[in-house]
Amino acid sequence: MKPITDGLERGLAIEPGSSFIVQAPAGSGKTELLMQRFLRLLSIVERPEEILALTFTRKAAGEMQSRIIGAIENAKAGTEAAEPHEKKTLELAKKALEADNIRGWGLLDNPGRLKVQTIDSFCASLVRLTPLLSGVGVLPEISEKPDELYVEAARRTIELVEGGGEEAATVKNALRHLDNSVAALTYRLVEMLKRRDQWKRHVERGDEGLRGLLEGSLKRLVGHKLREVEKAFPKRIASRLIDSARYSASNLGSNPGH
Repeated sequence: MKPITDGLERGLAIEPGSSFIVQAPAGSGKTELLMQRFLRLLSIVERPEEILALTFTRKAAGEMQSRIIGAIENAKAGTEAAEPHEKKTLELAKKALEADNIRGWGLLDNPGRLKVQTIDSFCASLVRLTPLLSGVGVLPEISEKPDELYVEAARRTIELVEGGGEEAATVKNALRHLDNSVAALTYRLVEMLKRRDQWKRHVERGDEGLRGLLEGSLKRLVGHKLREVEKAFPKRIASRLIDSARYSASNLGSNPGH
């Protein structure tokens, strides 16, 4: 793959013979370029279901499908385009409309044949098509509000403390750092699950540097908090506070039970 850097490559990106990475700021026409490529593909495939476009959100998927159908409707109505990019879209839409008429797809009456989906819905469709491989019995549904599932997962994790072995010891250690507050640990586990895309891949790969990465993050966090504490005290008493803290720490070390 290669990034698109000029108008010529933008034109080439519409052709299906090559793959491209499109890097451009908002409002520069990335969506229209994808729409043009989709229309170009419609002119050469046997069935519209052979083309798959993936987006992150339902809103984006709906907008993309609407714009593709709108372009084909404009081509059917004989709409004239003013801007060069609009003319290109209209030209591609006319060819897609010709393919539609020849092959009898009926896209304007059946826009659902255009496979413009979110990544989640595409993955869910694969699971539904492969029940044995996925090991899922009842057809799964994508939850828009998964917090209750995260809370349930956190609850089950904390219940491991009642067992034995390494897992129980890990939960006990986490609770000890939070003054044995089940609510505090539940909250943190839920927040971690919400952001698992940021850390789960490291755990699954078993990165050798994962410990160093986590310890480095903790060190930076502690340093940030200490700087905030430092700013809260006048500099003239800072040295005396440090001496007092050292004295307290030495007593704490000699009397761990207090």
